[in-house]
Amino acid sequence: MSGNGRKFDLVAFDMDGVLVDYLSSWTWVHDRFGVSNEESVISFMDGDIDDMEFMRRDIALWLRHRPGLGLGDVERELARLPINPGIGATVQALKDKGTRTVIISGGLDLIAGRIAEEYGFDAQWSNGLEADARGRLTGEGVLRVELCNKRKALQEAQRLFDVTPDKTAAIGNSSIDVSMFQAASLGIAFNPIDEEVVRGAHHVIRNASLSAVLPYLL
Repeated sequence: MSGNGRKFDLVAFDMDGVLVDYLSSWTWVHDRFGVSNEESVISFMDGDIDDMEFMRRDIALWLRHRPGLGLGDVERELARLPINPGIGATVQALKDKGTRTVIISGGLDLIAGRIAEEYGFDAQWSNGLEADARGRLTGEGVLRVELCNKRKALQEAQRLFDVTPDKTAAIGNSSIDVSMFQAASLGIAFNPIDEEVVRGAHHVIRNASLSAVLPYLL
């Protein structure tokens, strides 16, 4: 136990499917615009394209649907995303113990930044959309979190807050979160969507409210 009786000095939360009640913030925008990135997903999973090209192809789908699309337009769509209950209580309970909380997501910073600010997370790592001086999308993405190496972003958070892996916990819902679990001493699969994250986690929680993770963190 650290000072103040806390178990962990840092808790990292995935966003899509954990803080947000939707598979992916990128997919939410696809669905709002009536486009599908199924081909790109397959190419990415097969290793034929990298993260940057994956984002480029996703953004191209939106621009074909809506030429001249701006950051504000995407932000308005993301503002409608359903948010999971219990985030505020969870972050506050951890803060009361002096635990740092961060968001580490391959999702969009337009929503991750808003959630981080609204609920009092200490920091967030997520991916962005490049825009010109007028706020129009250029078609390029801003890569901060590699989908298949979220561990790297978690290690950045550990360095920032001077926290060791044994004092770190991570919460995710899919196979891409397992790399985060590997840089932490506790991994929680929250409403898991695949077997790989179940196998990679120490605990599995199926609950509507995020606060169900607290007994394992406090």
